[in-house]
Amino acid sequence: MKYFLLFMLMINFKISLCHITHYLKCSHSRYFLNFFNHNERFLLQFEKNKEQLTIENLMNYGKALQTHGKVIMIFLEDLIYNNSKKFPYTLITVNMYLNNISGSLNMIAKIDDDEKNDAQKLLEGYKIIHFAVKEQLTSYINGYCFKVPFQENKVICNPPINENKYNITDLIKINNDLIEKILTQFKLTLIQNSYERFHPKNILFYDIMTLQILTDKNNSIKIDNSQHIELNLLRFTRLNFKCTNGTHLTIQDIFEYMKYDFTSKDVLAYIITVIGATFRPIAILLRNYLTLIQVASLEYSDSVKFWVKKSIIKMGQQIMKYIIDIISLSMYDNKRPYMQNIILNGFINTLNNYIASNKLSEIDINHNNILKRVLLNFFINSKLYFTSDIVLTNKKMTANNADAIITELEKIMEIVEIYISDLKKWNEYFNFIVKSFNIRSYNVSNFKNFIGFKVLDRICNTESHSEIYNASMNDNNKIDIGYYEDKKDVNDGNIEFNLENLKDKDDENNIDANDSFEHQSNYKPLYMIDYWPYNL
Repeated sequence: MKYFLLFMLMINFKISLCHITHYLKCSHSRYFLNFFNHNERFLLQFEKNKEQLTIENLMNYGKALQTHGKVIMIFLEDLIYNNSKKFPYTLITVNMYLNNISGSLNMIAKIDDDEKNDAQKLLEGYKIIHFAVKEQLTSYINGYCFKVPFQENKVICNPPINENKYNITDLIKINNDLIEKILTQFKLTLIQNSYERFHPKNILFYDIMTLQILTDKNNSIKIDNSQHIELNLLRFTRLNFKCTNGTHLTIQDIFEYMKYDFTSKDVLAYIITVIGATFRPIAILLRNYLTLIQVASLEYSDSVKFWVKKSIIKMGQQIMKYIIDIISLSMYDNKRPYMQNIILNGFINTLNNYIASNKLSEIDINHNNILKRVLLNFFINSKLYFTSDIVLTNKKMTANNADAIITELEKIMEIVEIYISDLKKWNEYFNFIVKSFNIRSYNVSNFKNFIGFKVLDRICNTESHSEIYNASMNDNNKIDIGYYEDKKDVNDGNIEFNLENLKDKDDENNIDANDSFEHQSNYKPLYMIDYWPYNL
């Protein structure tokens, strides 16, 4: 009986937590909808009174909005502290805009003409983002909060304004007064100062993505290739987005776009893509090793396979340690059962079979191919470029090339070992994002509108993309080298194979993507297409 009561208590507690987070999400969203409605009165005054429509006034309007940059981060921490399990789309949108990493809210409407960046374009830019944010907030509240009772003192944001006070100086003062009322409810949060962890720079992995950037001006970048930079293998990971000139987009390209993309669903897709890409160097090493032991076991490799076997076994044992090392990181807590049961155990089984046999059986080779295709499936779902088949000296190992092939794999192992060491330094950085936003799936395929054709075309034609591509081809930033190269004529995305028993259930049930209110969103302005940062 006491166990039943304990069980019921736990269920009630869990339900209570769900109600609390739902209430907070709705309350915080309602506050910011009221906040944007309040500021909209001033924005529309610029159209009524053209004398007020100046660059200076519009910039001050942006500063008035930014008074609430701290508030949105506090709201996000309030949600996470109360054990929110779903991605807070609406609040992330507000956060990405108010605290965007340029430090300015000044965006101009993107119009293909030769006119200067005048005040009218800047006003239109503000209206584009303003109404997009309001549309998301309104959609969420109408869809999910119609039965939630609001405490008006916590969401009210409609101070009375006399007609003669519609000026920007008064707006900044009014907004600062609103902040004081809100912050009195979060005194402990202010003392701890932990809310800044939710700044968009952390959400976009800014510190990692800018390690190698020398300049960032006029929407172009310069990259330093003169030395080893931490996590370059991650930053220059190729995605399954291909430009017309044959080059692939990389994680770095996506970051450069995401700096000014305020759509929360894109933010989540980006986070998932980056987290999934952290495992790719290990997967490449694992794939190459599986290919090597198959080639070394073939009949025409008899002349060398016995004297290289000891070295290959030793490398396999080291690779096993690498896999254990990386999946032990706290950032992989949610994926560890899948990685351990399928990838690690599959590799251990393969290695043991190779150690015990003079020649791999057809069953062994089939198991190896399944493991490679498990990796392939993982990266296809993550929209990351990966092939399960590679070129290995025309699939033959001879006395003339055996040492060179072994040496090449050892070089890749050295690169991966350094990569794992670097990744460990950033483990808590990644882990904070994974835990805060409950990242359980690396499946990006559900995000149908992430990097659509228009956006892909714009990114591909920027100077930044050319700079990033050239940097990614530097030998210091590549892992596909030497004898172990992707087959150029293989389209693994079209390979059909049955992996029903090996699927990751989290990838099948990406609740955040499927249940998102953004499926109801009708308005998504695009950076570089609809708007552009002012004076960049």
